[in-house]
Amino acid sequence: MTGKSEESEAGGDWLAPLFEQLKGAVQRAAAVLAKDDPEEKADAETLARRAGVVARAALAVDAIRRRMEAERRAEKDSEEDEMGGRTDRPEEDERLRRRLTLHSERLDRILETKGARPDGRARTEADGAGDGAASSPMPAPG
Repeated sequence: MTGKSEESEAGGDWLAPLFEQLKGAVQRAAAVLAKDDPEEKADAETLARRAGVVARAALAVDAIRRRMEAERRAEKDSEEDEMGGRTDRPEEDERLRRRLTLHSERLDRILETKGARPDGRARTEADGAGDGAASSPMPAPG
């Protein structure tokens, strides 16, 4: 069909024939209740009650089926999000942003105390840092 799973197709299809059966039972009971025979009326009332019980049970079963399908869809969507690395949690994004900012500021302070320039080379006297011995480039971190 058009993208529906077999489960969801089968889930909705079982209600239609059940509806027709229950509708027929209720119509038969209503026709009997219109008559004057008390014994037949008792049987008709029993039939109508039974039809009501089956109808409520069918609605409960269908509600459970819909809930299970919704949970499966939500679980599938969640798995796809996790696999793609996407998160829809602004608080997590903000927490990571704060950590990154703190880490960046910490690295800036370390570089400042080491006297390194932003391009990674040590500062020279002309740059305003101590004696001329610091003029050689800093070794790359490794």
